[in-house]
Amino acid sequence: MISILSTTGKYLLQPSLMEMHHSSLEWLSTTVLWKQEVAFFQKLLDRYSPQMTALEDKKKVSHFQNVITYYGGELIDTLRKKIKVHEHKLADRLQELKTTDTEYYQEHGELMEELGAFMKTFNSFKSDLFSFIDLTL
Repeated sequence: MISILSTTGKYLLQPSLMEMHHSSLEWLSTTVLWKQEVAFFQKLLDRYSPQMTALEDKKKVSHFQNVITYYGGELIDTLRKKIKVHEHKLADRLQELKTTDTEYYQEHGELMEELGAFMKTFNSFKSDLFSFIDLTL
């Protein structure tokens, strides 16, 4: 397999492919951070939920718990797998010297949009959770 960081005389690596590679690596790193944050959120709920006795608060705790379970147990791992598959496709494009594969560029854009949308949702969830914990204390 050709490393995208290696230098060979067989091809010129288009700068956009390198940028795609770097953005994919950044997103992979971000998924690790998200998993750590989800674990922290779970600890917050475990610590403060016993103090919440109002029915409305218990409903919110249940909602937050469900989201944490979904994000930490499924969604973030699924996004991580998509990024890794995308990176393997990049390696294949380089191996086959297909640096102008438009399907790959489109897929990259769609994946980046999906990750960006999740990041916004995740940040909103995080803000809501912190506000809820802060208000109930």
